[in-house]
Amino acid sequence: MNGFVQVALLAMAPISELRGAIPLGMLVYHLNPLNVVIVSIAFNMLPAIFIILFFTAVIPWVKRKFPSVGRFVEKFSQTRQNKHRKKIEKYGLWAIMAFVAIPFPLTGAWTGSLLSVLFEMPRTKSIIAVGCGIIISAFIVASLTMFGVK
Repeated sequence: MNGFVQVALLAMAPISELRGAIPLGMLVYHLNPLNVVIVSIAFNMLPAIFIILFFTAVIPWVKRKFPSVGRFVEKFSQTRQNKHRKKIEKYGLWAIMAFVAIPFPLTGAWTGSLLSVLFEMPRTKSIIAVGCGIIISAFIVASLTMFGVK
């Protein structure tokens, strides 16, 4: 499989997102760093946009068709919402952007998008906040990958 295809797929995946895609493209496939960053940002945005625009419509269907998945999503949503409530209420979309920008597991675009939906933030502003967080995270991860590995 083409290296850029694997980078794109990993950037779209929950948990790894671009935090796994950028090192994969640069260190394993030795692809052009700028191209890896661009592909990672673009494909990390796709699920974020989908979650922000369609999550509230899709989740009832998932609960009906796949009850165990629905229960998992509900429990995950509740724990994330409870854990981050004070920060989100205080800082709003800035908190979403910072949350996505921090390159740690479970702090990426998937969870940030979910939080923006759970806290009923404006969709367009949520997409912009998550997108800015993704860009910041991409440059942090790319810098650490390029200059932190010998």
